[in-house]
Amino acid sequence: MTDQISEIRNDLYKRAEFVIKTYKKYLDALAEFDKTGVLKVDGKILYVAKRKTNNGQSDFS
Repeated sequence: MTDQISEIRNDLYKRAEFVIKTYKKYLDALAEFDKTGVLKVDGKILYVAKRKTNNGQSDFS
């Protein structure tokens, strides 16, 4: 491979790794939201879902 092709290949791998890491972060946050009802990304709480308790009252998780 020429140096130029090798450089392009390395740049594409770096971009692909960035996209995968970014999407993984958000998918992990959504999975945690499904368990807890709290959507948290980068340590910041973005949303808290209201949940019904067994006695029918609203409760924040």
